[in-house]
Amino acid sequence: MENRTFLTRSLIKAGHFAVLTASLFLNACAPAAPPSTDPPPASPPQITEVATSDFPSAISFSLTATPGGKVYAALGGHEGILVASSTDGGRSFSEPVNASGDAPVHVLPVERPALASFGEDTVAVAWLEQADDFSGASVWLALSTDGGMTFDAPVQAAAEQGGEVVMVQVLLDESGSPMLAWLNDGTLRFTRSIDSGAAFSEAQTVGAGACECCQPSLAMKDGTLFIAYRGLEKQADGNDIRDILLSVSSDGGGTFAPFTRISDEHWFLNACPIAGPSMALFEDEIYVSWMDGRQAEPNRAYNGSIWFSSSKDGGKTFSPNMQINPNPDAHQTLPSLAVDSDGRIHLAWEHHGADEQTIQYSISEDKGAAFSTPRKLIGGFPRMPLLLALPTGEILLGWQDQTGVHVRTWTE
Repeated sequence: MENRTFLTRSLIKAGHFAVLTASLFLNACAPAAPPSTDPPPASPPQITEVATSDFPSAISFSLTATPGGKVYAALGGHEGILVASSTDGGRSFSEPVNASGDAPVHVLPVERPALASFGEDTVAVAWLEQADDFSGASVWLALSTDGGMTFDAPVQAAAEQGGEVVMVQVLLDESGSPMLAWLNDGTLRFTRSIDSGAAFSEAQTVGAGACECCQPSLAMKDGTLFIAYRGLEKQADGNDIRDILLSVSSDGGGTFAPFTRISDEHWFLNACPIAGPSMALFEDEIYVSWMDGRQAEPNRAYNGSIWFSSSKDGGKTFSPNMQINPNPDAHQTLPSLAVDSDGRIHLAWEHHGADEQTIQYSISEDKGAAFSTPRKLIGGFPRMPLLLALPTGEILLGWQDQTGVHVRTWTE
């Protein structure tokens, strides 16, 4: 099936992203950080590579895992959204199944497909169907209750009548009912179902402004919903603020408290960075990582750095922001967080060096107090890293490049 939306929008969005990335990389020169007197952080444990799975026809992807360690992969491409699964810790995957049918699915390399699971055998996929003039979109959801072997007929969860609608994400709550969040022209939008996806609430706007191209991150624990996203605070002088924010709902998405600011310094940028936050929950803590270029002068292109912060009080307050990468004069972006069953925090991100683009990797053994010296995992031109930590001990890293989507599995 030829995907009209992808063919049209990819040229627009991908072009904007390439221009911005080149600008950030070529035009900025941050001052070197002063030498540290602290001892260098320890190296992460040795990685034992297990297997790599390749999906050459995919141009975007998502990964999620069940409590029992089953892995689902959503693969975006010209045929729509396909779903494959793994029951051996990511060492191999089933033949992909079409979840979106013949729908004209909006698929771009800079947007992850919306994917979530509940229990072992329920998996949800959501997508956008754009209007012909790209003003407004319909939000659709398809569910499988047989482990991704078949999908029910899709249900329309929302219809946005105007604006540029992008970056839909899905979460299945603690009863298996879906929640969806997406962006519409500088606002964060949200809807939920209380009947396993048969019907949805009227879409509401969450928080204040939201970055129009930065994918939000959703998580839930004990009935409390957390949405981490990049804000967009318009300023009269044109120096727009693009900080990382957290909105919390204690009633499962019915209402939201005023947002908490995670960034402890503003980032001023009048452009779309296409880089949202990554969030993970572990025990009573919330971990968030993101990219920003706060050391820059307002509205000057800058090579972004990777930042980390945590909350011990349910998102009311966050720790001082920690810069993870030691080389601030190279562009770093698109971090991905995962927490394993021992509480170790795994962090991967894109590193744009002078000669090569790589995926860098670091671990914290002490709940984010310190991170190991970053190491290179993938070379060449990898993009969109995504980490997953399985309860069975495997760590999965997914990424995409010109040859498709790849998923590597290892133990430590």
